[in-house]
Amino acid sequence: MSEDIPVKMKTILVYFIFILSITACLPVKNELFLKGIESYDDEQYRTAITYFSDAIKDEPGNAEFYFYRAKAKMQLDSCRDAIDDYSRAITFDRTKVDYFINRGLANIACQNYYSAIYDFDYAEVLDSANAQVYFNRAYTRESIEDFSGALEDYTAALSIDSTNYKYFINRGLLYSYLGDSKSAIGDFSSAISKDPSNVMAYKNRGDEYFQLGKFSEAAADYTNAIIIEPNNSSLYYSRAEANIGLGEFMSAAVDYTYIISLNSKDATAYYNRGICYANLEMKRNACDDFNRAGELGLFEAYQVVKEYCEEKEKPKTNPKK
Repeated sequence: MSEDIPVKMKTILVYFIFILSITACLPVKNELFLKGIESYDDEQYRTAITYFSDAIKDEPGNAEFYFYRAKAKMQLDSCRDAIDDYSRAITFDRTKVDYFINRGLANIACQNYYSAIYDFDYAEVLDSANAQVYFNRAYTRESIEDFSGALEDYTAALSIDSTNYKYFINRGLLYSYLGDSKSAIGDFSSAISKDPSNVMAYKNRGDEYFQLGKFSEAAADYTNAIIIEPNNSSLYYSRAEANIGLGEFMSAAVDYTYIISLNSKDATAYYNRGICYANLEMKRNACDDFNRAGELGLFEAYQVVKEYCEEKEKPKTNPKK
């Protein structure tokens, strides 16, 4: 014998069934789009583009699908096609700051600098507290030689986020280009304080000290950079030049020797070490290095051999960079 269901229980049951029926009819995230995201994360960008394109066929008005397809196209260096997709995404949704930032970056890649500035201007309207907007616009302004505007934007980015070492490095490089060594060194020092393992910051500060003739400080910065990247030959070149500036020819020769250990066919390293040996009155070693440099294709070394090794005259030349 069955019992009657109370009226209240019937109401709850009907409501529950109604909710289930609605939930079953709700659209799920497009599976093709999700597969596209998965392929993108796996760096399979062409496959991702195919999935995003198929998803767009199902939902041609979905801004997010165009946005992600554009990102995949950028990974394949297709900046013009990416700009088209970012523009479609913006047509459907003009409220997303990332859409404008990314289109701006694509415009930079295509060297459409004024279009990029427009995108970053609009992004600023959407999110005036976004440091990345100012940083990207600063880089763009540098590209059109609007240096005062670039400095203004780098400074604005740092006022919002002073923890990002990249902002300091970029502004420091611009100060260096403009001949403001003091400000450049200050920015590179700030970058080092934010990221003590940043090779670029040490290298750039070292370069600035070198230009000022502060060879000890330069050598110290190059040494710190070498500790972080011990197999970076360019750092040894820089330190060797600083040591030569200090008159420390043996220390410089040691650096060139290490460069040669990294690449035994580096003609410039042999040539420069020869210069160091000549200044140390180690003529046989110097001449061996000049001859080796010539054999490796640095033919002007043979002129030094003729003038110094054969005619007993110290080479009248400077190390090569």
